[in-house]
Amino acid sequence: MTYIYMVRCEDHSLYTGIARDLRRRIQEHYYRKKPCAKYTKSHRVCSLEMVWEARSWSDAAKLEYRVKQLGKSQKEMLIGHPERVNVLPSLCLEGTSYVPHPEITLEMCLLDRQKGSGEHGETGKAAIFSDGD
Repeated sequence: MTYIYMVRCEDHSLYTGIARDLRRRIQEHYYRKKPCAKYTKSHRVCSLEMVWEARSWSDAAKLEYRVKQLGKSQKEMLIGHPERVNVLPSLCLEGTSYVPHPEITLEMCLLDRQKGSGEHGETGKAAIFSDGD
């Protein structure tokens, strides 16, 4: 599975990215590890605003591109109504569907892998943090 995510930075800007290993990628941004995006090296991440699950890297890349084309107010609307990603003509493509995961938080992504796996008690959350694919 592949994930599209939006993080908020300390200056209130939003960064959108994609990852197969969501936890690892969010940690790279947050701790400013070498492979993090140039943008998050200079804009400190303070929260994970939204995550969507896509069936393939290609589907995720298409949504990432479309989200990056939106203005900030449109991105804020999408954060508040993540299910709209599947109905807005500017975002959805025929044959694609994205699953919103508003329950995933920055804190969950920053948990140590050994402590975080299977600890959440809700079906599906542990799978989101697996190293699958």
